Amino acid sequence: MPNSFGLNRSLGGAIGAIALVSLLSSLALYWTQTQQNDAIEARGRSRQIMSSLDAFRVAMLNQETGLRGYLLTGDDSSLEPYRSGRIALDQTLVDLQRLVTENRTETDLLVQAEDAARHWQTDIGELAVHQMAVSATRDEAVGIEMKGGGKRLFDQFRTRLKAIQDSEEQIFAHQNVVVKAAKRNSLLVLVVGAIITLLICAGMGVAINRLIVQPLVLLAQVMRRLTHRDLDVVVPSIKQRNEVGEMARAVEVFKKGLIELDRTSLLRVTADTLPAMVGYVDHKRRVGFLNNEFSRTFDLGQGDVSEVYGKPLSDVFGSTPFPGARLELETALGGKDTRFEQRLFRPGRPSRDIEAFYRPHRAPNGTVLGVVTLLTDITDRKRMERRLAQQARDLLRSNEELEQFAYVASHDLKAPLRGIENLVSWIEEDLEGVLTGDTQTNMDLLKSRVRRLESLLDDLLAYSRAGRADDQNDAVDTRLVVDELAALVSPPEGFEITADPSLPKLQTPRAPLTQVFQNLIGNAIKHHDRPSVGHVMVAAAPGEGVTEFTVTDDGPGIPDRFFDRVFGMFQTLKPRDEVEGSGMGLAIVKKLIERRGGKVWLSGGEAGRGLKVHFTWPEIALGKHDDTDR
Repeated sequence: MPNSFGLNRSLGGAIGAIALVSLLSSLALYWTQTQQNDAIEARGRSRQIMSSLDAFRVAMLNQETGLRGYLLTGDDSSLEPYRSGRIALDQTLVDLQRLVTENRTETDLLVQAEDAARHWQTDIGELAVHQMAVSATRDEAVGIEMKGGGKRLFDQFRTRLKAIQDSEEQIFAHQNVVVKAAKRNSLLVLVVGAIITLLICAGMGVAINRLIVQPLVLLAQVMRRLTHRDLDVVVPSIKQRNEVGEMARAVEVFKKGLIELDRTSLLRVTADTLPAMVGYVDHKRRVGFLNNEFSRTFDLGQGDVSEVYGKPLSDVFGSTPFPGARLELETALGGKDTRFEQRLFRPGRPSRDIEAFYRPHRAPNGTVLGVVTLLTDITDRKRMERRLAQQARDLLRSNEELEQFAYVASHDLKAPLRGIENLVSWIEEDLEGVLTGDTQTNMDLLKSRVRRLESLLDDLLAYSRAGRADDQNDAVDTRLVVDELAALVSPPEGFEITADPSLPKLQTPRAPLTQVFQNLIGNAIKHHDRPSVGHVMVAAAPGEGVTEFTVTDDGPGIPDRFFDRVFGMFQTLKPRDEVEGSGMGLAIVKKLIERRGGKVWLSGGEAGRGLKVHFTWPEIALGKHDDTDR
């Protein structure tokens, strides 16, 4: 039996080689990186040691300078460098002892340097300071420093420190060499690993092309010829001892199977796997083929659909006629594709909705030999379509009823509200001169509440109607709209409303966009804490299929935590006794924008003040403004 695992072993070996190269490269990189990191760490330790050695010298020099100043002036404040130098020396010695602990030679040198420094502090520094404090021994104190003992001790610790520094400089230079070598080795490992991997991959590519790709291309050509019933084709690579040869032998088996199967049985095997009714009617209206789906829908009077082959349609489909057996089938036999829907009424069984597609089958010379029929049961789909249509009608009716309810509720409630307002006015007239201050205040509050409720009803009706009957597109100059609104809303004196030159011309419904701008500008004016110097800017930026508008004010702004809340119905952030409003303005804005397929959101202004309202508006841009538009 031919070996069918040659490609597995070859490809597996190549992949294993790549994995091995990758592993070795990774280990080599890890080793070089470890060397480099250790060398970098050693360099850093050398830098710290040399820095601490400098600090050691500076600390001793500061002590010597402070002592000399004190001996010359006798002023105690002159000892400040001396005292700070002692403290700095102690800290520096702690750092140096920690850093050189692993180097025995440097540790010994540091001990000797410290011993010399401590001797200087004890025998020179402390003794001189002590004798200077007594008037009788001040001359002796000056003489201690002048005898030269201090210089000898300074030379001792300087020599030791110099030896430590020379050692660390050699270590630092050596580690520099190690770092450079590690970098060079890392690059070398990467290059060599990449080259080896590329060579293996190139070899794999050549092998795959020769052993797999070319044979598979030939097999694909054979398969295409077999699908065209060219059974004389020779299948290549049958004797190849790998998986491609196994596939070629499978194609050979398939070819032999095609030879053994006739056209009808092959069609049936294929068609019986479909969830639709697939059939063939020849030009004499005889059944050439029916798949098993027909027996589930029609009463064929036979136990197996293969028993009806060759029989006239009228004999096979007796109680329930074949769909479109007259006009549609005749049209298809005339050479034209036909598609239609039909309701099947079956005796003693529920009716079904059928979608049919008939396609002519032609001979090479164009003669129609028959018709391929495809019948699909669409009963469930039709039922769903009817249900969706009914739901759409119900939703439309519900919306109309809701709008009517909102209108009636608003209209019917306004009459008693106006009556209440009139009654309050009459009571005030009847009690004129009698009403006390508190009573008059309560009467004013009652009228204010009535007007507020009437405003709420108006806004509720506006909200229910927002976005309706506004689908007519117009050429809208948004910059001109903002300018018109700036005059329409009548802002307080000193309040500025600016239309940025970025505002475009759009092809969009005018009314809803105008209402959005009006509500946002009006809202900014209403809630501004400094209306006499307030400013609102309306700008735009093009997006993908939308325009993003931004309405920016310099008012008090809104805390971030309320950004989502303000778009709700009847939502206000201040008591309505402070700012008159229904809390519906931004809710209407949100509804108008979302009905157009846009979205709205808030962001904070600059310098902790103001508010930016962003919203997107789908549109067809007509162009940008220039200076001639004004």
